Amino acid sequence: MKAFALDELGAPGSIHELPDPEPGEGQVLVSVGAAAINPFDAAVVAGYMKDRIPHLFPLIPASDLAGTVTAIGPGAEGYAVGDRVFGSKGKAAIGNGALAELTAATTATLTTIPDGVSDAQAAALSLAGVSALQCVETVEAGSGDVVVVMGASGGIGGYAVQLAAARGAHVIGVTSTANVDYVRGLGAAEVVDREAGPVLDQLKAAHPDGVAAIIDTASDKEALTELATAVREGGRVISMRGAADVDALAARGITGTNAQTQLSTEKLDELKAMLVDGTLRSPDITEYPLDKAGDALAAIAGGHPRGKLVVVVGAAK
Repeated sequence: MKAFALDELGAPGSIHELPDPEPGEGQVLVSVGAAAINPFDAAVVAGYMKDRIPHLFPLIPASDLAGTVTAIGPGAEGYAVGDRVFGSKGKAAIGNGALAELTAATTATLTTIPDGVSDAQAAALSLAGVSALQCVETVEAGSGDVVVVMGASGGIGGYAVQLAAARGAHVIGVTSTANVDYVRGLGAAEVVDREAGPVLDQLKAAHPDGVAAIIDTASDKEALTELATAVREGGRVISMRGAADVDALAARGITGTNAQTQLSTEKLDELKAMLVDGTLRSPDITEYPLDKAGDALAAIAGGHPRGKLVVVVGAAK
C-alpha cells in the first residue's frame, strides 16, 4: 500500500510503499478515504511524544479517519465489509496511522458514516468534535450562560461554538480579524477580535459581572490564568492544552479542568446525529492530497488554521 511516512522524527515525510496491515483483535481494516490532521499529529512528527508513547517506524501519522471497511478482525462485531465508517484508530502505539491507503482501526472508536456526509466531513468531526462536546459538557453550558470560546475558528473551537449555542448559551467567540464573520456564522452571539485589543479588556468591558465559562483551545498557563479573571465566582474554565491552574482557580471559586478527550462510539454517534439533524454543520475544510500531507502537518504546526485540515487518501466519497 501507499502511505505517507517518516523514517525518523523531525525529518520530512514522503510516500512509502509498505505492506498491507491486517486487522487485529477487535479491529477492522479500513480503506481510508480521508484522514484529518490535528495539532497532536504535528507534535508527534516533531518528536515531542517520543518519550511518552511507543513509536513504530516507518512512522505513519494521524489517527482520525473515514473510509470503507474491507476486512473484519477477530472479535470485531457490529460492522460488515463495505460499511462506511469514521472515527479514530484507537491504538496506543504511534506509527500505524491513517495517512495510508489501508489502516486497522478499533471498533470501539468507530461508527458508521450517515448518508449525505462525505469522508472529509466525517474525518473532520472525529477528535475535534468529541473534544468540543466534552468541553461543552464539562463547563455545563446552559441556557443564557455566557460562554467564551478561545480559538473559535479552529477545529475544536468551531464545534464548541455550535454545541454551546445549541444548548442555549450566549457564546462569545474569540478569533482573528479574518475569521470574525466565519465565527459569527457558526452561531456566536458575540465575536471578540483578538487583533483589536487585549481580549481580557474587551470581555470585561462587555461583561463587567463576569462570564460563566471559558473553553480554551490555544492559551498557555500564564495567559489563561489572566484571562480567567473575566470568569465570575462559581464559573468554570477548561483547557485543551493543560493550561488550567486548577488550584489557583479553585482559590477564586472557579472550577478548572484540563481536558483529556475520551473518544468512543457513543460520543461519535451523538455528534453524527446532530450533524444529520442540522444542529452541527461541518467547518471549513482544506483538503490536501496524500503526497502533500507534509504541507498539512506544517500548516497546523505553524498556527491556528481555520476549520479543519484533511488529507484525501484514496477514492474519497
